[in-house]
Amino acid sequence: MKIINTKKSFLVLLAGLLILGSAWAAPVPEARVLKNEPLRFGDYEVYFSAFNSTFITPEIARVYQLERGPKHGLVNIAIRNVKDSEVGKAVTAQLEGQQKNLLQQSVSLQFKEVKEGSAVYYLASFRFSNEELLEFSIDVKPEGSDTSYLVKFRQTFYQDGK
Repeated sequence: MKIINTKKSFLVLLAGLLILGSAWAAPVPEARVLKNEPLRFGDYEVYFSAFNSTFITPEIARVYQLERGPKHGLVNIAIRNVKDSEVGKAVTAQLEGQQKNLLQQSVSLQFKEVKEGSAVYYLASFRFSNEELLEFSIDVKPEGSDTSYLVKFRQTFYQDGK
């Protein structure tokens, strides 16, 4: 995992993440926008989303060393400890994840930690084909926890013409 220096331009990325996503589905949910209800694991809430990397500007991609292009996507994970308050506090975590296509071909996700003020996010780039349904499985182990939590979701991605 690589730690990225904080930059004000990350706020632009976060704003984009808050307007992206799709509805929840069972048993493996669709990726959801970060402003929706998070997954709750004991004292922790895990927010997640996945989106086409062309939704971020080339400048932000360069600053955070993210792959950007019509066949590249990003997964965003944020964890909050809500033990002492409803709003909670951002916490760091260890993340290990993978994506699978319909043929069950698996690719590991390499997460980068981003710190912006008191916020902490984890971003991972991935590739996709047009109209490809991908399933994501991510083990999240929050700092201070003895337990890892599995976040699983799926989403169809569409190649952007940009």
